[in-house]
Amino acid sequence: MDIRGKRALVTGASGGIGRACALMLARHGARTIVLADIDAEGLAAVAAEVAGLGAEALTETVDLSDSAAAIAMYARAEERSGGLDIIHNNAGIMGGPPDFPDDNIDRMIAAMQINLIAMMIGTKMGVGFLRARGVPGVIINTASTAALGPLPKDPAYAASKRGILAYSESCKPLHAEFGIRVIPLCPAVTDTPIVAKDADWLQPILESIRLLQPEEIAEEVRRIIEDDSVSGEAVVVHNEPLAQ
Repeated sequence: MDIRGKRALVTGASGGIGRACALMLARHGARTIVLADIDAEGLAAVAAEVAGLGAEALTETVDLSDSAAAIAMYARAEERSGGLDIIHNNAGIMGGPPDFPDDNIDRMIAAMQINLIAMMIGTKMGVGFLRARGVPGVIINTASTAALGPLPKDPAYAASKRGILAYSESCKPLHAEFGIRVIPLCPAVTDTPIVAKDADWLQPILESIRLLQPEEIAEEVRRIIEDDSVSGEAVVVHNEPLAQ
C-alpha cells in the first residue's frame, strides 16, 4: 500500500512508538492522521509536529481501559477521517510496578483492557469499516517479543501481548477474502516511557543489549504497510547484543 494520500489512526500516539509512527506516516504523505491517547497535552504536541509535516492531524483523547470509550473513539475516527485505510493499534502499558506477584489487580486488569481488549475492538471495528467501504486496508497491532515466551515479573503484560499475537494471526484469512491485512508487530526492548528501566530484574537485560529506538520501529511499520505480501504472521524486531 502506498502511504501517500491515505488516512490513518495511531493509538498511543503521544510518545514513543506511536509518536514515531505518526511522524513517519506524515513524512511519507499520509493525508490525515488521527492521533489517540489519554495524554491530551502530549497529543497536542504531536499533532503540531504532524501538521508541520503537511498532514491533517486530528486528536482523540481517550482512556482505552474503558471499552465503551474505545468503541466510541474508533467510530469517531472513521467518521472524522473520512474513512481509515491504516490502523495502528499501538497503545499499551506494563502490568507493574510493582512486579508480580506484588502487582496491583486493578493495574493488571487495565493492562489487559488497554493492550488486548482495545486492540481487539479496534481490529474488529477496523475490519468492519474497510469491508463496508469495499476497500483494502492495513491493521498493525503492536505486540512484543514478550509474547514469545514467559515474563515472570510481568505475566499480565506477557499474556496481553500473546493474546495480540493470537488474535492478529487468526485474522490472516481476511487478506485473501477482503484485501485486509492484519499484522502483529513484536518489537523487543524499545526506548519508550513504558519500559521500567529502574527495575532490578531488567538491569541484566539492559546491560546486554542495544535498546531499539522508536524510529526504528516506525521504519518497520512503514515497510509492513508498503509490502502487500506481509500479512498475518508476526514481524519481530530484535535487539542487537552489546559486545562483551
